[in-house]
Amino acid sequence: MIFVQNQQQIVLHLIQQNDIESLKELGIKYKNMNFLEPFAEADIDTKITPLVCACYYGRNDIVKMLLENETIDIDMSTEEAGHTPLTISCMTGNYEILRILTSGGAEVNKPTAFNHTPFICCFQRLEEEQNVFENRKICLKMAELLLQFGADINWIVDKVKGFTLLQQLCAIKMELTPKERETNYEIIKFLIENGANKEILSNKGKTAYQLAEKHINKQEIQDLLLNGHQIYFYGPHRSPKNSQKQEVKEMNQKGPSKMKFLANYLNFCNK
Repeated sequence: MIFVQNQQQIVLHLIQQNDIESLKELGIKYKNMNFLEPFAEADIDTKITPLVCACYYGRNDIVKMLLENETIDIDMSTEEAGHTPLTISCMTGNYEILRILTSGGAEVNKPTAFNHTPFICCFQRLEEEQNVFENRKICLKMAELLLQFGADINWIVDKVKGFTLLQQLCAIKMELTPKERETNYEIIKFLIENGANKEILSNKGKTAYQLAEKHINKQEIQDLLLNGHQIYFYGPHRSPKNSQKQEVKEMNQKGPSKMKFLANYLNFCNK
């Protein structure tokens, strides 16, 4: 059975209100929940799915209910921007929902219409002005989880230039504040330590090292590219039990820093 339009709106409103009992009465575990519907209250896209809506509002129990529906499309994306439940959970910083989705078999390398995979979307958490240190921690924690499930750390983010995320961060030519330089350095270090390929060539045949020639922090970044190496390794299977880090290392816990530049830079590169 397919819901008529007003019933679809009701479902989205009930998800927003976290009204689990009413959703059970509507039978969302058994009826077709693979629909796209406008929902202005959620600033996501022109039309969204119930699962995307639940991820956006952080409704963990409703996400679980929807995944119990045998017909649910766990990777169904929104109408124009192409956001999946995974990309939304990364952008909203909901690690628990991200864990539920990855364990449920969600495709970790499905990109949005802007060619951002869930892994790339994790770093949009750095745009938040408040709780900066906490956002950095959750950003890297989510990125690590996605890597455990097979996320491509070398995804070509900018197809015009042929840049991976590592290359984008090394190619920054703009002025950076000391805090921005620190964040830029630490994300590059994170990528290298987690297996980013330093030798990939851009469309103009340049490596990350060569792209860093005009970086405001050139010396430190190029030293990191020369001397940094992978220390965390992930298995080939889509299971956290079989895809664990071989070395456990605590993230360097420094004070809060301004991180909005990274998310803005990623958006700028893809316009």
